[in-house]
Amino acid sequence: MGTIEHRKLFRAEAYLKISYESKREPIIKGEFVTVDISSIGLHVIGPDKLEIGTDLIIKLQIKDRPESVTALSKVVWQKPCSYVPASKNAYFAAGLMLLDMSPEDAILTSDFIFDVAKEHQFKYEKKIIDQLEPS
Repeated sequence: MGTIEHRKLFRAEAYLKISYESKREPIIKGEFVTVDISSIGLHVIGPDKLEIGTDLIIKLQIKDRPESVTALSKVVWQKPCSYVPASKNAYFAAGLMLLDMSPEDAILTSDFIFDVAKEHQFKYEKKIIDQLEPS
């Protein structure tokens, strides 16, 4: 039931770069790009296949912020991406659950999600109102 409740949280569609490093040996480093972000997790795509349960220290670069947000996260699901580019390189989608971050970083992340939600709402209000306007 917890998973269903989590799915009700707003997910902000955002393409943000994330660097990561595994918390335990062997140390694995790499980069993802987010598909979406919520207050408790991230949907990401990257070139590395990571084991479910892997703890990662992530650095998320939120637009217009000079410093990155740092958080502890855990890989909770992963699957190969359907799309295969011309290079034939494999890419993987993954779900990261946010486990811990500083109060300051939590506020920055929450503010970012709120700002994206406002932009999303305005975009769809405009689209609907433009359709309702007389020609």
